[in-house]
Amino acid sequence: MPIENENVQNRLDQAMNGGTPKINPDEQRRYLGTFKERVVLAIPTSEVLNPDAIEAVKKLVEKNPYLTTIINGNISSNKQSPYIRIATQNNAKFTLNTDQIYGTNPNDYAIVVAAKSAVNQTDIEFKHHKPTPSTSTTPKKSFWQKLFNK
Repeated sequence: MPIENENVQNRLDQAMNGGTPKINPDEQRRYLGTFKERVVLAIPTSEVLNPDAIEAVKKLVEKNPYLTTIINGNISSNKQSPYIRIATQNNAKFTLNTDQIYGTNPNDYAIVVAAKSAVNQTDIEFKHHKPTPSTSTTPKKSFWQKLFNK
């Protein structure tokens, strides 16, 4: 087949399949349309209303106004609003992605804060740190002290 016919066939195939092919479509689906190497912070749907997660995004956006907050538009509006408010208050860019390919399961990302170019950060997922129980400062009484009330 001549080269011209191959180009025409490739264009027809691309048009039938929804346009130009994407690079790493699974990665882009996971990170709300961007690549992992650009992500600074990713918050799963299960943690989106966590005050610590909201505060983490707020600190990032205040320090780095060039970052873009990508919001999964398939989550409820009450989950979106704190992040939209943070972006607008800091004159930062945000994007609301509403494609059906972005899931709302607990492990799917609801919020992704990303840069325009690669930052290659290794630990990007927000993790909720539960407070550790504090140890009591009063010494425990021994069996004999309890027995004789001393």
